[in-house]
Amino acid sequence: MKLKNQRTSTTTLPVNPFQRELLPLVLVQLFLLPLLFAEVLLRATNSPEWLSSFHLNLLYVFFAPILLFVHAYYRRDRNLWLHVAQLAILILLTFALLRQKYTYIPPADEGRTIHVAILYLYYLAYPLLGYDLIDFLWERAVYIAAYATVLGVYFFHVNGMAAGSGRASFVVFVGLLFGMNLFFIPRHVSRDVFLWAVSLASSFAVGLGLLAYVLGEYQILWFQIQLFGAEFSPPLLGTKLHFLQSIFGNPNTLGGLAFAGAFAALVLTGEALRRRSFLLVPVAGAMFVLNSIGVYASYSRASWLALALAAAVYVTYVVLGRRAAAYTTVALGVLTGFFFVGMSLSIVPIDSHGRFALWEGGLRAILNAPGSLGYGVVSEDKVIAPFVPDPQFRGYSPHNSYVEIFINVGIVGGLAYLVLTLGSITEGLFRYETVDVPMLAFAFGFSVHHMFEKYTMFNIAIATIISALVFGYLINGYRQ
Repeated sequence: MKLKNQRTSTTTLPVNPFQRELLPLVLVQLFLLPLLFAEVLLRATNSPEWLSSFHLNLLYVFFAPILLFVHAYYRRDRNLWLHVAQLAILILLTFALLRQKYTYIPPADEGRTIHVAILYLYYLAYPLLGYDLIDFLWERAVYIAAYATVLGVYFFHVNGMAAGSGRASFVVFVGLLFGMNLFFIPRHVSRDVFLWAVSLASSFAVGLGLLAYVLGEYQILWFQIQLFGAEFSPPLLGTKLHFLQSIFGNPNTLGGLAFAGAFAALVLTGEALRRRSFLLVPVAGAMFVLNSIGVYASYSRASWLALALAAAVYVTYVVLGRRAAAYTTVALGVLTGFFFVGMSLSIVPIDSHGRFALWEGGLRAILNAPGSLGYGVVSEDKVIAPFVPDPQFRGYSPHNSYVEIFINVGIVGGLAYLVLTLGSITEGLFRYETVDVPMLAFAFGFSVHHMFEKYTMFNIAIATIISALVFGYLINGYRQ
């Protein structure tokens, strides 16, 4: 089977006759879903901040293999079962290591380096978990090498950490997410399933949050729904509103999710119209409107910009075609560069809230790093503080994903990270005839969003998961 046939699974869901001999196993796995959901969520501290951290990612890694098992139920190809089993083993190994974190990183004289190297090689299996291995390695070699480099630098720093380090456990866990998002989920789960999941999740969070404007702060089970304390004067309305926060501890978290949900719903609306699935149009359209309101009310201006750019590219693609979308992306990229320059020179009347001072401090910290592999997993705010020119902004993170990754993994890992992000977008522009244009537009929006937020694709933030999947679908979604 050629690579182009493997790519088909990222755009359409195969529908095959039921494999009835597998029904008991599938039913058991479906029964486990609510149990896992309850087990993880009921351990919450009942605070909004909790919902943007580690436990949501636990749910994610539990759901992924179970949903893939259900997906495999409709396939004739038994090879997928092997890959799902390998992923499940990776997850079990990771949590076994996390449970034993005080012996996970053994002392230096007890084979620590060998231990870390074996785990790193195990994680390198992600790009291999799929069909047509040779064809895939040949075509995606640059991105596989970039993935291996970023992961390798993080594991290099793990080797120097103390036994039982919580930061080492962080790298072990996030490495699992990193590979799964870039190379596993996008190769086996339909792109449309991903878009529906993002849009529905965002609609749920935004819908709960908007009710707080009417009901005030309230609680449903363990969800605390509230508005952010600060107010802003939104354009066009002429009145002051509290920032929309919903179930999260930070309006920017909701803004990032709502941007992704709004764009996903826009694509789903366009796809439904193209396929003449008119029953889906009002559903997807309603989610687009709801999530757009969420982006607006969160006052996350980075999300405003990202949504506007991604939507402009997608609408151009729908109206004028692939070539026009590629040219539009380049033009918008240049204009965005001028926009940043205008902000830095105070020509554009938008307050950067000290971001340029923080970026300058971050760049100076990168140039003063102890080596080409960066500082490792550190508190970036403390690293850049001595280099931030304005004292009032010292103690804050760089608020820039690119600066953040270069601090962590240095020039070597940072350049590899740029291959995964900006490099994949550049390839999409050159290969506009075969690239998945909606995901190209999505990735372009996230590449700009990265400029203003501190998450990277190697983290546990909600935007981390979504953006890594977006770039994964872009990298793996070409048609021949």
